Amino acid sequence: MEQAAAQSLHPETWGLTRAEEGLCLEGKALAGLADRWGSPLFVIHAGRLAENVRRFQQVPQGRTRGAEIFYSYKTNPIPAVLQKLSELGAGAEVVSPYELWLALRLGVAPGRIIYNGPGKTPGIARTIVQSELLLTHLNHREEIALVAQAAEEFGKKPNVGLRVATSDSWSGKFGVPIAGGQALAAYEEALAHPSLRVVGLHAHRGVAIEDARTLERFVREVLAFCDTLHSRLGLAVEMLDLGGSLAVPTVLPLDASSLPLAERVRRRLSIEQYLALLFERVEDHFRRAGRPTPRILLEPGRAMTGNTQMLLCRVSSLNEAGAGPSHAILDAGENIAHILHREYHEIFHAERWGDSPGGTYTLDGPTCSPMDSLRTTIELPRLRPGDTLAIMDAGAYLVSFSNSFCFPQPGIVILDQGRETLVRRAETYEDMIARDLHAGGAA
Repeated sequence: MEQAAAQSLHPETWGLTRAEEGLCLEGKALAGLADRWGSPLFVIHAGRLAENVRRFQQVPQGRTRGAEIFYSYKTNPIPAVLQKLSELGAGAEVVSPYELWLALRLGVAPGRIIYNGPGKTPGIARTIVQSELLLTHLNHREEIALVAQAAEEFGKKPNVGLRVATSDSWSGKFGVPIAGGQALAAYEEALAHPSLRVVGLHAHRGVAIEDARTLERFVREVLAFCDTLHSRLGLAVEMLDLGGSLAVPTVLPLDASSLPLAERVRRRLSIEQYLALLFERVEDHFRRAGRPTPRILLEPGRAMTGNTQMLLCRVSSLNEAGAGPSHAILDAGENIAHILHREYHEIFHAERWGDSPGGTYTLDGPTCSPMDSLRTTIELPRLRPGDTLAIMDAGAYLVSFSNSFCFPQPGIVILDQGRETLVRRAETYEDMIARDLHAGGAA
């Protein structure tokens, strides 16, 4: 989205203000945060995190209840963030034994945990059954007997649902397609196992939900399948899990849209619009069908934490040789922010935002790779080594996919009502080899 690079959203969108020392969050200069805690640095805005939880938990106008919220752990697996979300009333959606272990370690009650994911083994199935979770979603037909056998082994009857794939959702290794009767056959098989309590239906679009039309099409197909389950198998779904996938309004695909950046953001569904439309469609459907509305479960990830976090980084050096944009080499690259290869994120000059553009730059990471470029073209105030850049909307999948390729991973700070708390120290060189068995020093 080259034309978007020449546009800009206002820092106020993220609660940033401008002061003599540059852009600030809750009165703290961003450059000062990097000075105190090091660069690169993830900064979490606790106030915005709490606000997003409140927005997801609200009861839409005219409705008697809201959704039950289970945060997608894989999206931003920072224990301090997950702990805060739990304290605010969000449950946990986990997709691995590690995430289940972490949720339990953080004090999340088993009845507030949903287990998803395609990688279940006999050992994992036994752990799930023993944990007595709120709900386990069977990802594909072959998992039915696997979990049923574990349930028989321990004399338990876990709550289960099946993940189904709609016509426009992720498929392949994810879920059982509704088309062709495959999902119906899977439910019939699951209902035949007396050790399973089949109560749920899981549908996660995967591909971002950006507008009302997309959401309506997705929900309509899921509700039609609920009708099929009731008419063909007599199954009344008790827990309808519609997953996540709501887009972050200020994160855009890297495409060639000619619409102004602000207009593209304005057209995105807000959390409030998403909930209102979803509940209207679901409740009206079951009222017309004369059946009770199931509990509605949601698993927000990026829409919950994406805009609650930023990545601060600094210009290490400048390479102005040759024609075209100058190359600004940063201390953060694809080892931390690879997702910028396919998403547009706003980037601000922390010290001199608002100054006239002083040059056109390519923002490159520090690794020795020609693919390590975070933005091919961006206009910024004149850059100098040591300048601080703020990459916004860094709360979804940046930490998840960070790695230690050539450079240690950054620290993480939470800013809460002006109070700074280090919740993850920066990785050290010693950390990078701590698990190696033959990495001793000189004799």
